[in-house]
Amino acid sequence: MRWLIVTISFFIGVSVGWAQQKKKGGDPQKQLKKEWKKKAKQYVKNPLALKAREESFQRQVQDRDRQIEELQKRNRELAEQLAQLEDQLRARQYSLDSMQSEVVRIKAAYEAEKRQARLDVMPGLVFKVQIGAFRLFDMRKYAQDNPFFETEALGDINRYTVGRFRSLELAEAFQKDLRRLGIRDAWVVPFKDGVRITMKEAKEILAKGGS
Repeated sequence: MRWLIVTISFFIGVSVGWAQQKKKGGDPQKQLKKEWKKKAKQYVKNPLALKAREESFQRQVQDRDRQIEELQKRNRELAEQLAQLEDQLRARQYSLDSMQSEVVRIKAAYEAEKRQARLDVMPGLVFKVQIGAFRLFDMRKYAQDNPFFETEALGDINRYTVGRFRSLELAEAFQKDLRRLGIRDAWVVPFKDGVRITMKEAKEILAKGGS
């Protein structure tokens, strides 16, 4: 019962306060109508002002329409530029991928050749017997499967060697045998780690006890 009395008292208080506020401040809708009636009276007295105001609004709308149309056109242009840039990016990416694949292939081939070269080269001091150096005669195809018959290109001259010896005495004995067989141009050439050196350098290495 007390709760009902409190609720009724609350609503009565709110109603009284709203009525007093309405009486004090007036109805907002009525005030708005009064303001527009005043403005309407002004335009009735001066219709050209209303016409100018209407034309101003129309110009503003037209200006906004032109701005929107220009922005849409610019948006289409930017979309086309973006599509072109994406095509260029895809083409460059494809070219880059191709170049990277080629680099990988060349690197693999280089590593394979380097490994093969390390297998073919005898480390240290080695003596070979050169049997000739020819400008127009190429016998490299005969040396492909024979590790003891080797070719060395120097410009347009091909030099051919036979044998691999750790001992200078054995290399010189082999040289003499080849000369007795008719190869008069046979002579001993030294190599250090696969690089040709002079006989003087080779004898210095032997004198120091190197091999």
